[in-house]
Amino acid sequence: MSRLRICFQRVTQLFALLLLLATKPLIAEEHRITPQMVSAALEAQGYTIASHTRTLLGRVRFVASKDLIWREIVLDLSTGQILRDYAVTFSPAEAPNPESTDMPRGGTVIVDTEFPGAGG
Repeated sequence: MSRLRICFQRVTQLFALLLLLATKPLIAEEHRITPQMVSAALEAQGYTIASHTRTLLGRVRFVASKDLIWREIVLDLSTGQILRDYAVTFSPAEAPNPESTDMPRGGTVIVDTEFPGAGG
């Protein structure tokens, strides 16, 4: 009788573990950031998306601008994580071409506490 009970408990534990492993990807999908979410967030913050490209590693790279602030966001599609959120601001004298689709070099790095939601 006790062997039967132990066997039943092990089968039940194995079934519970398999059920947990089967549902884990579904739970993770709910928290995954998508390119559409990044685009919508940038536009809601007033940014104009200059480019939306794929990198050699299969990541999605956004370059966006808002006045003299330029922002680059890199999203890992396999995990849904934002790997980079980099923002710089430029003085009017060194303002990059607003038609540019590349992240301009130079400028001053923005710390998130200076401009909340700007990246950095």
